[in-house]
Amino acid sequence: MTAFDFVLDTYETERLKTLSVWSLFTDADLAFRPTPRIRTPLEHMIHQCISEDAWMKNMLGVDTGKPATPPKERRLDFLSHYAAVSQLRLVLLREKPEAWWQETVKFFDVERPKSWIMLRRLTHSAHHRAQLVVYLRLLGRPIYSTYGPTADTGGLPINKAPTIYRYGSVEDLLRGENDGGDFPPLPGPGENSATERPDSGGIRSLERAPIRVREISSTVSAWRMVVDSHLGSGTITLMDISGQPVYRGDGFFFGWSQKQLASEYRRMNAPPDEPPFEVPQLG
Repeated sequence: MTAFDFVLDTYETERLKTLSVWSLFTDADLAFRPTPRIRTPLEHMIHQCISEDAWMKNMLGVDTGKPATPPKERRLDFLSHYAAVSQLRLVLLREKPEAWWQETVKFFDVERPKSWIMLRRLTHSAHHRAQLVVYLRLLGRPIYSTYGPTADTGGLPINKAPTIYRYGSVEDLLRGENDGGDFPPLPGPGENSATERPDSGGIRSLERAPIRVREISSTVSAWRMVVDSHLGSGTITLMDISGQPVYRGDGFFFGWSQKQLASEYRRMNAPPDEPPFEVPQLG
């Protein structure tokens, strides 16, 4: 047991997460290219396999003796190949002593500890996996949990949405995919919104702006919120006049009452539902 076992425990679960996302594509999807300057799902799988193979061999000295990619570039072949070689890497890495993880080696044009390189490898893989989740949304595929709830598993955590994984292990995944795939039922978000800022679309900008106020014949500094929605664009301007908040609505907000504008402004500018991130003060 070493102080770096948590890195390998993470790699073990990340293998399953990557394979789970890959498994939701069909063979026909592998050539899907959302825009000309972006990889297809097939090219993402190739990149994942070649990149991880190169990092492991050339930076960490972990060589499985297997080729970087499967002999046939088909969906099931990539699933079984990556599952096999990543498991071999996991076994080899678990044999490394703690001092090995602290050794510094070449990382492209800089020197970095092996533990740092392994952590960067995990984030590199997660980065590309997240891109593929966007592809699945564009293709209309169901989205199961990677780390937590999705719009398909129930929406936002604040609404007690459950986490629903498609497979519980790599072995279950390979078995299920060879039999046509398992698709646990997904409840969807129900009546609740699946996003943090529904209906109004989203804030395009929130900034200070000088506003001329006819009632007091002067210019004041105000907050101007520009919002995009399916209705078009609208602006809510918040002014402080004689110590009182005054709202003005333009665009699709024109004609809204002070109460409606105040409520929408607060809703759109609400703090996140998650607890604030705090860095402890040391020393």
